[in-house]
Amino acid sequence: MEPRSHLHRVLSEGHFAVTAEIGPPKSADGEVVRKKARLIKGYVDAANITDCQTAIVRMSSIASAVLVMAEGVEPVIQMTCRDRNRIGIQADLLGAAALGVKNLLCSTGDHQKFGNHPEAKGVFDLDSIQLLDMVRRMRDEGKFMCGEDLTGARPEFFLGAAANPFADPFEFRVKRLAKKIAAGAEFIQTQIVYNVERFRKFMEMARDMGLTEKAYILAGITPPKSFGMARYMKYFVPGLDVPDEILKRMKEAKDKREEGINLAVEIIQQVREIPGVAGVHIMAIEWEEAVPEIVKRAGLHPRPLEAEVRPAVVVEVEKPVERVEVVAPPAEEVPEEAPPKVEIPVEAVKEVFSTVRSSIESLREGVNLLHDSLARLERALLGGEVVPAEVPEVPRVEVKVEERPPVEEKPVEVKEVPEEKEVVEEKKVEEKRVEEEKPAEEVEARVEEKPAVEEKPPVEEKPEEKLAVEVREEKPAEKPPVEEKPAPPAEGVEIGSFSGEYRPLSERAAGLPEDLYKEPGTAFIREVEIGKGEKAFKVGGTNVLPFHLFEGEMRHEPRVAMEILDVKPENWPESLARYFADVLDDPAAWARKCVETYGAEALCIYLMGTDPNYLNLDAQHAREVVEKVAGAVDVPLIVWGSGHAEKDVEVLREVAEVVGDRGAVIGPVEEANHRTLGATAMGYGLPVVASSPIDVNLAKQLNILLENVGVALDKILMDPSIGALGYGLEYTYSVMERIRLAALYAQDDKLQVPFICNVGREVWKAKEAGLPSDETMGDQEVRGVLMEAITSVALALAGGDLFIMRHPKAIELTKLIIKELMQQN
Repeated sequence: MEPRSHLHRVLSEGHFAVTAEIGPPKSADGEVVRKKARLIKGYVDAANITDCQTAIVRMSSIASAVLVMAEGVEPVIQMTCRDRNRIGIQADLLGAAALGVKNLLCSTGDHQKFGNHPEAKGVFDLDSIQLLDMVRRMRDEGKFMCGEDLTGARPEFFLGAAANPFADPFEFRVKRLAKKIAAGAEFIQTQIVYNVERFRKFMEMARDMGLTEKAYILAGITPPKSFGMARYMKYFVPGLDVPDEILKRMKEAKDKREEGINLAVEIIQQVREIPGVAGVHIMAIEWEEAVPEIVKRAGLHPRPLEAEVRPAVVVEVEKPVERVEVVAPPAEEVPEEAPPKVEIPVEAVKEVFSTVRSSIESLREGVNLLHDSLARLERALLGGEVVPAEVPEVPRVEVKVEERPPVEEKPVEVKEVPEEKEVVEEKKVEEKRVEEEKPAEEVEARVEEKPAVEEKPPVEEKPEEKLAVEVREEKPAEKPPVEEKPAPPAEGVEIGSFSGEYRPLSERAAGLPEDLYKEPGTAFIREVEIGKGEKAFKVGGTNVLPFHLFEGEMRHEPRVAMEILDVKPENWPESLARYFADVLDDPAAWARKCVETYGAEALCIYLMGTDPNYLNLDAQHAREVVEKVAGAVDVPLIVWGSGHAEKDVEVLREVAEVVGDRGAVIGPVEEANHRTLGATAMGYGLPVVASSPIDVNLAKQLNILLENVGVALDKILMDPSIGALGYGLEYTYSVMERIRLAALYAQDDKLQVPFICNVGREVWKAKEAGLPSDETMGDQEVRGVLMEAITSVALALAGGDLFIMRHPKAIELTKLIIKELMQQN
């Protein structure tokens, strides 16, 4: 096969390749890129152009590649999945190929929360493996990802990917590398190598799987510029392994930069002797001038086939830009061609403007209506001023009102308006409303039966969902000022109920073939039993995407467990703590209140006090707390350790003896302690919470490890390390959705286990949940309740099966929405 690029030719002919890295600037200054390219020209076979590395906005990788080619250096563009969906990626790659780019490195990308726009929406439509497969199909099969044929030249990329030999679980890294190569990766650039012995072991495993025969592996090399840089990489960069010996050398060196270059040269010489290593990838972070020196000292200069790379390609890119400026028509020619364009009937122009103006006015009215409806929905669900002054004299009135614009709308009231202009406007509104309210006849009848309600102003009407709201006598008659925030009683926030009618999909899709809108899954999520006895329940047992009941079945609806702590919380906001103010010092009393007052169907005991980084309480403390709670209530229990892998082994071993007869769930179980805690769980027959970083493959790998120990998959709940609303929720949703799709439609049995989501802990540590009430942020309690409920419902739509929550009203609202979703089919 003819090599696809200069880098491909160097590797295919057996030369030891050298690539470097160019980071584009955080500006539109192309000279920065050109200067970096000139520094490394002649010393590397290709240069990677990073794609907004560390999620920081920088000049486009593709645009920078054109500048690099102009300087006679072959680029390797990087493409991340963070910022584009499959449409944008394919379009950009076609453009890059048209500009002459021949090398591509596919990456999932750093999460946006690590960059300078943490509030940005991450796309993550694909991951790096899916991206590789998509580009390979475009190149080899001439097909877009949707299956449609390319109708012309194909992008002939030499495909690359990244690999990290040092991330945990170590045994899984080679298997993940194998997946990337199977998807289409032809060359691999690894994470920075400092621990050569561990890298040697990684390469041995790769050779055993035959991967070095299928792809070229380039070892990552980075010269540390200072002791501080080396120390930072050791302690603060995940997935890096920096031996203490290197720290010592950098600390004792008189010339830190010289020592950094020496280290890089030594590591290159060592990895060059490892079978299967086809080259090195030098990442001199903002230190490109060090690359030539490293290459020369390592004996890798001059580069083979250097004369192949010429800057001629850029000439074709610049010429069209020059021609556009030259052929631009003179200013005096414009008036000669302009008159024909003005020959449009004046009346037609007036009609167009009139139509546009009318549309804008309608749009403005619609936006105002939507804004008011949302405000009324919030008040109706979560309490607040929802009724006018006339109603409080009636102790409890159930009112159902259809959607209406926030203007005077009673026909009777129109007669009282003295001005003719207002009457005309009222009639227009009334006519519009009559056309839209056909299914609301029973609502009008109900309103007419209650004279007190007829007299109320329309400003406080309920939204389109037809909510049944309980009106409490003690609520103030007039609207209080914004700054006033009367403290409601402990159970004062009212949650309404939905009473609208739902039209089944079969009715709405009548006449259409079912295969147009039905795609049932081909597998079931396993059922996991929580607890024992009469109050035990199961989660899982679905063969469809969440709430797609028209396609299959959800044998069990998502459940909620209330969280209690082993020690009194110190940082809970008043809007949450006041619901448990009388029991926060007593976990047993706290548990009883959750069950007896708030109807908890399960409890999660969070052993926060055992955390070595907090109070570091011992296992005996945990045992006593769990014993008290187990003796106080009879609902299923979940015992959640501190999250410290080593300490949780000690604590959960002790706890398992107490809850063994109840069938309680224990966790979190991580890769670091899966053997010990897996054995403990099997000994007592307990389900476990398998916690992994938010990643499809890591979640699957932990399930595999637990199964290898002997833990059955129907004893596992997956904890995907969720993010709260505004703190990575969309990324969590994406990963959970991909896991569920793989389980149901790709028959991936290792992922066919239910999700457990620790929502309360994530939401209530967010700063927005505890900020005081003000005009901008609104009511503190309403805000916190909505944050927790919205997070839970969103994760339920992603596939969540069991939620751990804190606020009673958030739980009530979540259960209400889940109940309604379960009734739609």
